[in-house]
Amino acid sequence: MSRLRIVLAAAAVAACASAALAQTAGSGGSTPEPRPYSHHDPALRMKTMCIEHFARSAGRMAYLEAKLQLSADQQPLWDKWRQAVAAGAEKERADCLADVPPAGTQPTALDRDTHIEKMMTAKVASLQAARPALEALYASLTPDQRAAFDRPMSMDGHQGWRHRHAPETAPL
Repeated sequence: MSRLRIVLAAAAVAACASAALAQTAGSGGSTPEPRPYSHHDPALRMKTMCIEHFARSAGRMAYLEAKLQLSADQQPLWDKWRQAVAAGAEKERADCLADVPPAGTQPTALDRDTHIEKMMTAKVASLQAARPALEALYASLTPDQRAAFDRPMSMDGHQGWRHRHAPETAPL
């Protein structure tokens, strides 16, 4: 192992240890806070899912914009599409949060079905509203940019199915 790798590994270990010590020292020895994604509280779980979905979507948009390396002529088209997508995503998030059941209640199968229907209807409306801006943006992209734009992105931000499903020996 080269000296540089050893130094980098030691620095990473030191950073992780410092973070762990700071977290332990900051807790004051009290019991840890409950995880925000509690399996025992359906309302909290649903609220967290609404917020997490919105946050991940925003992250994927930022990643894609950086990856595309847009030209000055393409940037206004991207901005218009991003604004349309963001408006739809914000409405979806607000609708999702409005549907969160009161704390301590268990949603019924009918409640869950109604929620899914509302979310799907909102998603279709968002897609339809953003479609003209998407078509204009897509038409302006180079073939290489289109290839990057067309690759599906998983929830963890990696593009393509191979990152999650390929055997360890497969070349990436």
